[in-house]
Amino acid sequence: MADLLVLPEWQLLRVPKAGSRIEECEDAGRVWDGDPHFDGEGRTVASLYAAVSDGASESLLAGAWADRLANDTVESMTLAGDWWRDLSGFVGDLMSRSAIRWDAFLTWYQDDRAARGRPITWYEQPGLEKGAFATVLGAEIRVTVADGGDVRRDWYAFALGDSCLFHIRDGHVHGAFPLAAVEDFGITPQLLGSRNHDVALVTDRVTVAQGELLPGDEVLLASDALAAWLLTPDNESTAPGKRLARLVDLGEESFEEWVNDQRARSRMRNDDVTLIRMRVRAEA
Repeated sequence: MADLLVLPEWQLLRVPKAGSRIEECEDAGRVWDGDPHFDGEGRTVASLYAAVSDGASESLLAGAWADRLANDTVESMTLAGDWWRDLSGFVGDLMSRSAIRWDAFLTWYQDDRAARGRPITWYEQPGLEKGAFATVLGAEIRVTVADGGDVRRDWYAFALGDSCLFHIRDGHVHGAFPLAAVEDFGITPQLLGSRNHDVALVTDRVTVAQGELLPGDEVLLASDALAAWLLTPDNESTAPGKRLARLVDLGEESFEEWVNDQRARSRMRNDDVTLIRMRVRAEA
């Protein structure tokens, strides 16, 4: 039975804006393997959790806030069980968890700046008071083994903003969430602010989706620049999932070279890029 409970393989890749260092990247990603357990029906289950967050460059400490959200999203999903059944409770837990830790980070950040002889300036103070902003996308791939040995793999996701999940089958986009066309991308995506404590408002803006996975399927989480590329018709890339799979298999350096090439050809906007690839193994 344990041999059937195999979680998807995964990879996480990040590329900063052209001319920037990876330390300056304002995107963040997080992946976590959950421990096997029994669900309410006595079935053996295990989950792979992942999150991508894209910090809004216009806000101060956007990258740090995105990193906080990605980590806390995974933690909240891990602890909540069927988190999509009580979305308000889940969003409230995530916002509370992030707010407390963000306040602690700000205290450390200001103390550290002062200790290094670079205290917060008068013109930075309004930015700190306004808070940081970021999109957030979280996903869970759950593997369930029934008593008879049948294995089912499902994905569940929530989104606030324009980071996107792609369900890839045979290299093609089988489904996209929360945006399904390149025309859906705008200049003012929904964002979660570090000073926002209105759980009801955020819950109302969050969207959820789910789907079933077959052997060989992949789930991609991508920040907006790469997501828009995946949704752009391209005669040279009839199966964009296969193209990305080859690049990811080659490693981070080749992926970064490809991203920079796409930017140079004006096929991808010059923005931070984060990709999480999760692949269900094909059955023998």
